[in-house]
Amino acid sequence: MQATQLRDRFNQVEQCIDNAAQMCEMSSDVPDRLRTCLTELEQESDHAIQAAEQGQAQEQIRQCVSKLEKIGDRAMQACSQSDYIDVQLQNAVRQARKAISSLKQQLH
Repeated sequence: MQATQLRDRFNQVEQCIDNAAQMCEMSSDVPDRLRTCLTELEQESDHAIQAAEQGQAQEQIRQCVSKLEKIGDRAMQACSQSDYIDVQLQNAVRQARKAISSLKQQLH
């Protein structure tokens, strides 16, 4: 994947994560576990983007994306284990996880 394509894909992933994080902030009944996952997603996304911008090896970028995927899985679990999470927030988390998976597939 070329650098510009990679940057565009990371921007899409970051937008999805930011959207989920914003929805989380607007909702009052969000479990701490989900809030923590979304914070971790934002931090790891920033780390992955920095790695890509610094021209780090593809393997390091893949590791960052794999870590994002694992955090996304935990966020999805937090959504499914709670009875009262807003549907829009659940959809935003799903969308972020889907964007991460799509990026991972393109990198492999």
